[in-house]
Amino acid sequence: MRKRLLTLEILIKDKMRYEYPTVITYSREDKVYYVDFPDMTNCFTDGLTLREALDNAEDALNTMLSYEEEKGETMPVPSDVNSINLGSGQIVSLVETDTEVYSKIAV
Repeated sequence: MRKRLLTLEILIKDKMRYEYPTVITYSREDKVYYVDFPDMTNCFTDGLTLREALDNAEDALNTMLSYEEEKGETMPVPSDVNSINLGSGQIVSLVETDTEVYSKIAV
């Protein structure tokens, strides 16, 4: 019985780990990096540096996914990075999150 519980705990934990692509656009006019998640509605952020933008992206994604988990929603399937059409000056990056860890530190 304990072995089965451990297996279930591992499966549940794996469901809390996600990796989604993000599109990053630098605005010369605003001097800021804008971040958008093509697979997530209303999930976006920005940062003054690329590092700050990526850190903020992880936080935004964790917040959105945690909220969706609480509502019992099914998460969208992440797009293949190679299938994302990029505009001039845009880059794509993967953002990895663990909502279980996030929930413990975001109190």
